[in-house]
Amino acid sequence: MASVSFISTSKLVSLLASADPQKALRVRVLNATRLSLETDTFQQVSMIDLAEEKIIPGDSPIQIQAPAPKLSRKSGKYQLTAFGETKDTYSLKDLLAEGLKALEKAKPGTLEKLSMVKKSTKRIVAHNPEDLFDTAGLAETYGQKLVDGWWYGTNNSAQETNAWLERACECAGVKWGKDFSTSL
Repeated sequence: MASVSFISTSKLVSLLASADPQKALRVRVLNATRLSLETDTFQQVSMIDLAEEKIIPGDSPIQIQAPAPKLSRKSGKYQLTAFGETKDTYSLKDLLAEGLKALEKAKPGTLEKLSMVKKSTKRIVAHNPEDLFDTAGLAETYGQKLVDGWWYGTNNSAQETNAWLERACECAGVKWGKDFSTSL
């Protein structure tokens, strides 16, 4: 009996990015459950097991860096350090909100700049909740008021939360890791 595996596109993209951070490899379908990542000369560097959703080192002597473990959306204790002040939050949603507020307070106009950034199908901040997501109706569930005149998207993993805060720091002209950081 044939075996076929399915994987979400976001998970596949994440695995491909982890296996090939320089974006220099080619992908070949080995069978219904495995993809081979190879050099231009067909040397296998690694494989992606679709059923297990993991990267397997290949035959090539090139070293493959294991993908970073996926961080969850679970509640816990997260710290935000912004401009010398440390604040504890207890969810990723609150960490993101407090970080965005701190950046806007210190560097007015940050939210406006960040609202111009759209990653695939969503923005992290917008004046209107409907502008947060490409898919209609998501703002009702995953949009929340941040401050007067601004809404933000709350459905983010730990990795996404950190990435959005790093991007917000870029928009604000703030040095990530020096003036602003999280415990993630």
